[in-house]
Amino acid sequence: MRVAPVGLYMNRCMENMTDQMKDLDLIAAETAAITHGHPLGYMPTAALAHIINRIVYWNMSVEEAVRDVISAMREVFKNQAYLEEMVALMEKAIRLANNDVSDTENVRELGEGWEAEETLSISIYCSVRYADNFSKSIITAVNHDGDSDSTGAVTGNIVGAAVGYENIPDEWKEYLECLEVILEVAGDLCHDCQMEEYRSYRDPEWEAKYIYMKVYQPEIL
Repeated sequence: MRVAPVGLYMNRCMENMTDQMKDLDLIAAETAAITHGHPLGYMPTAALAHIINRIVYWNMSVEEAVRDVISAMREVFKNQAYLEEMVALMEKAIRLANNDVSDTENVRELGEGWEAEETLSISIYCSVRYADNFSKSIITAVNHDGDSDSTGAVTGNIVGAAVGYENIPDEWKEYLECLEVILEVAGDLCHDCQMEEYRSYRDPEWEAKYIYMKVYQPEIL
């Protein structure tokens, strides 16, 4: 649930794309490993960040991004224990998303979401099946007997990235706490920090917010 913002990072992966995407995946995994040290705790978070990055910056469909991340996970976490268990669930989620069986039965086939790999697979199912319908994807993601707040949050991250902020129905945004802060931080993640150790360029607004933790107040000329 917490790692989605990492997917907005590294939007300039045109050169050395493979290495930079691997770095992105590992940053997401390390972020999760602080509290979830089991491979099935941190590998799914790397997958989520990767999916979001591919959707936002590479204009992949949800299903294309999921298929892409399956290949990436096998490279980044080669020989890692439990990798194939996670990948099998992701592949199963895609298959189920394209069948004619009810959502209730399909979600039950993937688990209850109490484990990270189940949360990811249920969210993938809802996101692939209803990639163009934010409300339907969320409603499906939270209507089961398991960890529905987690599956709802992860599904919202994926489908929200796919449809774009403007296409999320207003009823999902109207009462959202800290909306302006969320949008500002998301924008900053997308544009990244332009300051570097060996360059003279400075960004007073970035320094104020992220170094000194103060409200940026430009001087009035």
